[in-house]
Amino acid sequence: MKKWLMLLAVSLPSLLHAESNSEFRIWGTETLSITSNVNQQEYDLYIRLPHDYSSNDHSYPIVIFQDAGFSFPIASGTMALMGGRDIEDAILVGISHSKGVSPQISRTRDYTPTYAPDEKGAHSLEAQKHSGKALDYIDFMDTEVIPLISEKYRVNLNNKIFVGHSFGGLLGSYILLVKPELFNKYILGSPSLWYDRGAIFRIEGEASKKNKPINAEVYMYIGSEESKSKRGNMVEDLLTFERSLKSRNYSNLSVNAYILDGATHYSAFTLLLPDALKKAMPKSKSKS
Repeated sequence: MKKWLMLLAVSLPSLLHAESNSEFRIWGTETLSITSNVNQQEYDLYIRLPHDYSSNDHSYPIVIFQDAGFSFPIASGTMALMGGRDIEDAILVGISHSKGVSPQISRTRDYTPTYAPDEKGAHSLEAQKHSGKALDYIDFMDTEVIPLISEKYRVNLNNKIFVGHSFGGLLGSYILLVKPELFNKYILGSPSLWYDRGAIFRIEGEASKKNKPINAEVYMYIGSEESKSKRGNMVEDLLTFERSLKSRNYSNLSVNAYILDGATHYSAFTLLLPDALKKAMPKSKSKS
């Protein structure tokens, strides 16, 4: 008995040490690292393939997520439950924040359309010094991320879906106006349309003058509690943006806004994603 207790005393600390240093890994995922030639930043791409990917030769929709640190785990779990059942299976791609800087600086630089050093409603004035580089980031996705993924995996390039929340939703709104063909469908959660005194509304006004078609489906969501945001009434901002887009009669544009009752800026994403994916990738009735 004493010998057993001594053995337990010796082994228990090592077991506890191993457990405390273990790390959970999302099943069926892998990571690619990429350094952009456009903005010279390094990112990780988190990839989740459909569960039956290796057993067929199908090409799959690609869903690209911003703020992958929180969005990719949520999306991966959602796809594990719904993929092939309630929605089509798809290849998920989460783009990390760039390495070597804080997430606040990375997303301020990459997701905002205008340079606004005095914007006090965002992360910080320090982060705002890096703002307004969204065009570079869009080019990075267009010329580097999507080609890399389509070269390595079987991607249906006619079914590319953008997903972004908050600043990520602002980014998606901007892409829709300046390079709408980059994605076929846009899922925009609680977009920060207030940014830089509503710069996105000015950008939309300029885009409307060009009278170019926008071939896209847009699904916009916001929590009802975001009407009380410290950045103003984000619900009314979203509804105004929806009305503006619809009033222009952009050719081939479908846009709809949805208000999530009781949701806040922080709970909206987990609620909107299953519904948005069902709308963007409904399960084909021809499949079992």
